[in-house]
Amino acid sequence: MKRKDGKVFCFLWATIIVALARFFSLGVAEGLTLLPSERDWRNGFVEVAKKVQPSVVSIRTERIVTVPPGGEGFGEDFFKGTPFEDFFKNRGGPPMKKRQMGEGSGVIVDAKGYILTNYHVVGEADKLTVRLFDGREMKGTVQGTDPKTDLAVVRVDAENLPVAKLGDSDKLRVGAWAIAIGSPFGLEETVTVGVISAKGRAGFGTGTYEDFIQTDASINPGNSGGPLVNIDGEVIGVNAMIIQPGQGIGFAIPINLAKTIMLELIKQGKVTRPWVGIGLQDISPELMTFFKIREKEGALISQVYAGSPAEKADLKTGDIVVEVDGVKIKNSQDVVREVLKKKIGQKVLLVVIREGKRLEVPVTTALMPSEGVQKPSQPEKEWFGLRVTTLTSDIAKQLGLTKAGGVVIESVEAGSAGQEAGLRKGDVILEVDRQKIENEDDYQKAMEKLKPGEGALFLVNRGGSMFFVPVKEEK
Repeated sequence: MKRKDGKVFCFLWATIIVALARFFSLGVAEGLTLLPSERDWRNGFVEVAKKVQPSVVSIRTERIVTVPPGGEGFGEDFFKGTPFEDFFKNRGGPPMKKRQMGEGSGVIVDAKGYILTNYHVVGEADKLTVRLFDGREMKGTVQGTDPKTDLAVVRVDAENLPVAKLGDSDKLRVGAWAIAIGSPFGLEETVTVGVISAKGRAGFGTGTYEDFIQTDASINPGNSGGPLVNIDGEVIGVNAMIIQPGQGIGFAIPINLAKTIMLELIKQGKVTRPWVGIGLQDISPELMTFFKIREKEGALISQVYAGSPAEKADLKTGDIVVEVDGVKIKNSQDVVREVLKKKIGQKVLLVVIREGKRLEVPVTTALMPSEGVQKPSQPEKEWFGLRVTTLTSDIAKQLGLTKAGGVVIESVEAGSAGQEAGLRKGDVILEVDRQKIENEDDYQKAMEKLKPGEGALFLVNRGGSMFFVPVKEEK
């Protein structure tokens, strides 16, 4: 029996060896299916490019801008905020008009000619030219924009256009393949490959809602508005920005956020949002100590807007939001994200920590004001004839500043001490008597400490130039 069993065993081994040899020598040649990882490396990116490129467009923009006499950078504005400002004022002749060109990318999301792109690509353009993958050029019109998310929809007069398939950015995993397609520096139909480096990136001061996908797929000027896609050729993001002079650090807006905005812009040309009326900030180690917090989680309410649902619900500055409808909150973006999921008029349960006590506060959302976040009511007293408000990211962008912080002068009363000191509308106050000012509350507290007749020393930012301004009421 042993000899027979041994023969059977040897026969089985011989059969297995022959089968393995046949697999390795002939299997691939005979058309066996490659493993997914092998398929990705061999021709996966080629297939993605073939699938998505027809739906990617190049967008050229034109707008007319006014520049100082003598060209950009060396005219009246060059000397703003310096002792030479009055001397050179209006000495170079009248301002001149100049045509400013720009370029970007977009992705076709509807066969009827709707194209998804960035607000910063088309938002201020006077003329749009869209170039399709097949070489056709046509006039583009802006269907709608949403500066808060840096998204826009452009429409061209065409039918039966190739449409990109939209994926699910909530399912993204760090380390997964990412392919960027667009027209960097005007080089159309460019494809670059990388991975998803991180998710949920925020804090760049680019707008109200930040929840970026980070990728090391090469993104350059001109890529903005183009698609970031996965290995299956599905759009997972809209390429939006890069960090200079960093390499391999690009950011895209998640497609799940873009879908919601895109559909509203196509349907009604604008976006409506639920709103509770609070300003938020992340909790730093210093704030943890001040508020006696053990864990660095939650979002600090830094402002409650007048007449808002939050004010009606009795939320207070200094409350720390730790849950929204049962979802645990890690930072301010979590609160924004959860509130935006709600409908206008829907009741939301916020759990907050107030002076060490855990409270449940129901808040009913309202329609966000169309002009953006409402400003808090003005203080009764306007020191030195100045009316100020907190410098938000949106206001900073309008003034051409790179970051928020401080208070911006909204108006200066004629004949006031502020006017006599040379302060102007649009000046940003960063310090009062060497005390740093971050918002309107800081400004009011600093001004209340002033002694009558002694005045104050302001540190002011005017168009990027910083200088001190002593201000004093005349007796």
